[in-house]
Amino acid sequence: MTQKQYKHVDYNWDNTVTDQLDSVERLRYRSNILGDDQRITNTGGGNTSSKVMMKDPLTGEEVDVLWVKGSGGDLRTSTRANFASLYMDKLLALQEIYDAAEVKGVKTEIEDKMVSMYPHTTFNLNPRASSIDTPLHGFIPARHVDHMHPISAIAIAASKDQ
Repeated sequence: MTQKQYKHVDYNWDNTVTDQLDSVERLRYRSNILGDDQRITNTGGGNTSSKVMMKDPLTGEEVDVLWVKGSGGDLRTSTRANFASLYMDKLLALQEIYDAAEVKGVKTEIEDKMVSMYPHTTFNLNPRASSIDTPLHGFIPARHVDHMHPISAIAIAASKDQ
């Protein structure tokens, strides 16, 4: 395997490892790599997700499931148990409820209601609470979403008069 070279980050993905993993374990592997590099994200910062087709334990049908790093925790040390799993169709239905609200936005009643509705979208009785960033991961059409909190960007954003 030819190692890709990057100037500011290391390329640590190894297909010989990931070829042996299921979709959720590949998400965990990706998360651990991203979380391990402090140039990419701060400890506990960022979220990763994958949309995976899985067999519904109730109906036996294939359904689309969002696996997203749960609330709290560190990407660097995350295990499968640190990821929430949600039915995509139920998660997308929440967008309709949000859109129907008269008052929307940050610090509104509907925003709080949305967070309390996440448990109703849980796949396979997964006890992990989903991240506050779950809508970002669910509503973006990409199958894999990673958003990080680089320390350098946090420093600039928190700087006075910048």
